[in-house]
Formats: sequence, structure tokens, C-alpha cells
Amino acid sequence: MNLIIATSNTDFAKSLREKLKEVDCNVLDIVSSVEDLISTISEYPGKIDGILLKTDLAKKNNDYRLEVLSDVVLSIRQTPEFENVVFTVLSDYPKGHPLLAEFLNMGIYNFFARNGIKFTVQNLKDSFIKPMSFSIALEYGTVNKEIPWRRDLTKPQTLEVKFVNPEAEAQKLEQSTGDIAINDNSDNGSESKKNPMDFLSKIPKPNIPKPNISLPKMPVHEKDTTNESIDDEWIFEKNENSFTNKMPVVGTVLIGVAAVQKHLGATNTAINIAKFLSKAGHNVALVEANKNMDFDRIHSLIEGETITLSEKEFNFQGITHIKYRDDMDLSGVYTKFQFVVLDIGDIRNSQFKAEFNRSHIKCVVATADEWKYHWIEEFLLNVDSTEDLVFLVPSSDFKSANDLESRLKKHLVYPLEKHSNPYEVPEESGEVFKQLLKLYLKNHELRLKGKHLLLTALLGALISAIGFTFFIFK
Repeated sequence: MNLIIATSNTDFAKSLREKLKEVDCNVLDIVSSVEDLISTISEYPGKIDGILLKTDLAKKNNDYRLEVLSDVVLSIRQTPEFENVVFTVLSDYPKGHPLLAEFLNMGIYNFFARNGIKFTVQNLKDSFIKPMSFSIALEYGTVNKEIPWRRDLTKPQTLEVKFVNPEAEAQKLEQSTGDIAINDNSDNGSESKKNPMDFLSKIPKPNIPKPNISLPKMPVHEKDTTNESIDDEWIFEKNENSFTNKMPVVGTVLIGVAAVQKHLGATNTAINIAKFLSKAGHNVALVEANKNMDFDRIHSLIEGETITLSEKEFNFQGITHIKYRDDMDLSGVYTKFQFVVLDIGDIRNSQFKAEFNRSHIKCVVATADEWKYHWIEEFLLNVDSTEDLVFLVPSSDFKSANDLESRLKKHLVYPLEKHSNPYEVPEESGEVFKQLLKLYLKNHELRLKGKHLLLTALLGALISAIGFTFFIFK
């Protein structure tokens, strides 16, 4: 696969080029300005499979010239020689920015935004092979009207760029009987032979009515960002948390509960699972693996307080609730309980992705609404392994769950009964949890049975010994 990397940050580009080599991607060239992008791709007609475009490409000093970047990309997309080239955009802007909406309207569906879909080199390569679905990319088409933009998105481009193949143009010039001349504005009025790429300097300025607001710019920082560290979050994922080591969890069943989107009921589901385990007689901890601080509010409500209580954990309904804290240490938790339920919630920006990925049981709280299926697609891009995921759909019925399971094909989907109190386990939800945890519940039951058998054997041996002694000395 042949790629072009286009970003003003050359250190970043060079580092990424080395990473791409590891996944068998060949970087034809690195482009550091929007003008160079035009001339560079003209040198590789029919050879470019994809262009990795970072939104800082048109940057000059503190002006990001986003309108120029948009128009140049549109001209590339409309050029037949490059109509099959796949674009992947690394955006320094969030969803809702008009620039991303313009890219979407051009038919670009691959977007990686900071703090969005997990960015790895493999994900990057995959985006060129199989672009993201339109349903995922569609989120980037919704424009935040509070962001100033130079034009109505329904209007056509303002900049037209014509591409010239240098080799073909050079051959035409050699075969031509007369030179193509242009006025170089020199004092002697002489004419010089035209360079095939001279059109770059002849691009007319866009004829756009000047708005009352300035063109959108990135915030001005004191430090020079052109030399940003190559240890950038785009390339290398930072340590997701320092709450535990990476050793396998031994002797404790770890249950991760994550959601495909906010406010779908991950916390209620996690509490419900923990209550089910507690009711069955198991030693269980419920960990707030997110920064929502819901456990502080629950604790205050239980104690009838109107202020946040400082304790890091509390016991309620037979469950040890462990609140989120920046200095929390999960390795200590894992050694004390039979079951640990992690309330992770929205996984996209979670510091606990690694903990979810190594959980024994991975529960995904989702919705069965067909028009929200793209949430599930995006979630699947955020986890390392999708093979052992189990989807739970609160307030759903079996038909909706079966329809979603048919669509997912290789994942189990269970409906959960609607209930207002998460500390009460409805009968149908209890049956789901039994099915979900049966392997681990059975193992724990076997351990208890084994202990009982051993105790029975010891008591039997003791009774036999006493009886034998009594018989000898009788």
C-alpha cells in the first residue's frame, strides 16, 4: 500500500512513516504544506492508494488557512486521476467543526479526532483498506453553528486547482514547435519557458465576501507547536491508567461493564450485576471506573448528607462500593474479592480500557435502536478484541435483542428488564446474569463443595480415630 503523509509536523510524519513500515505500508512522500501536496501527488499518478491528511497542513505561522485546505482537497477529489485515492483525516478539531463537515460532503469517511476513536497504526492501515461506515462518519457532518466559518456549506468551492502531470507536460513542451511563454515582469521584458507546476503560483484568490468575523484559527500558544514531540497520542497510546499493574488477575473474576454511548445505563447495569452476586452469597466489589463521581452522590444519599463524603469506599446492600479517585490502586482490590465489577461507562475516553480488555467477562450496554447502530460500530473500533463481548440491552424485549444479535452475527445479546431501582434484581434479569456468569458461578460452587467434602472427610476420620481409640482401651 502506497501512502502520502501530509502534515506540517515533519517530526511526527517521519516517526509515523517508521511505524507504517512495520505494517507493510510504503510512504511515497511526506508533504509539509498544502502547496506541496498539489505538486507531490502530481508526481505519482496512478500510484497513490491513500493520503493521510492532518488538519494542520495549511498552517502558516498561527493561521491554519482551513478554507484553502478544504478547497484544495475538494479539487483533488474532483480530479479523475485521484478519484480512487482514499483520504484519512487526523483532525485537531472535534466533531461539529465545519471543516470536517465539508470533508464528509466530499465523500471522505475516515476521521480520527483527538480523544475520539482509538488511534493505532493498525487502525490507520485498516482505514485505507476498508473505510469507516457512513453511519459512523455521519456524526462529523453535524455542524456546530457557534464555530465561525467563511461560507454556507451548501455553496460551491471557491478555489479551483488544475493538476498537471509533469512528465506528460514536459513531453508536450519538447514536441511543441514554439515555447510557451509567460511574462516574468523583469526589467528587460524577456519571456521564459513555463514550468509545468507554475500554476501553483497562479491560483486566483477566492472571491468570497468578507464576513464580519475572522477566519477560524487555532488558539495561539506561546510555545512552538511545529516541533511537537513525536511521542504523540496519535501514534503511541499513553498508559491508560496507573491504577494497577498488567499482571493477570488470578483468583478473582473481573467483570467489565462498558457502554457504547453515555447515559445508556452502564452504572445501573453494573450495580444490578453486583447485587445479583451479593445476593447469591459472593464477596463482591463494585468499582467506579469512571470520573462521573456517581458513587459519591449515592453515598451521600444513603447517609442523608448534603455534602460529598470523603471516604473512598462504603458498604451498601452487601456490596463494597469503591469510588473513583486519581490515586486508586485496583491491584489491592483484586486480591480481596471473589468478584470485581468495573463500572466503566463510556469507553471512548476511558482510562480503564486496558482493564476492560483483560476482564473475564466483557459486558457492553447498548441500545437496539436501528438508527443508533453506529454507536456499536464505533465501540467495536475502541476495543482490542471483539470476540468475547456480550451485549446487554436495558429496557428491551427479546425480539429487539434477537434482531440486534442477528445483525451483530457473532455476539450474544441479552435484554434486561426495565426497573427503577438498580439494587433490586428483576427475575428476568437474574436469569440473564445466571446465564452470563454460569461458568464462574459453577467454579465457585465447586470450590465450596470441595471445601465441604474435605471438612466432612476430616470429621469422619476424626470420629473413626476416636472410635478406634475407645475400642482399644475398652
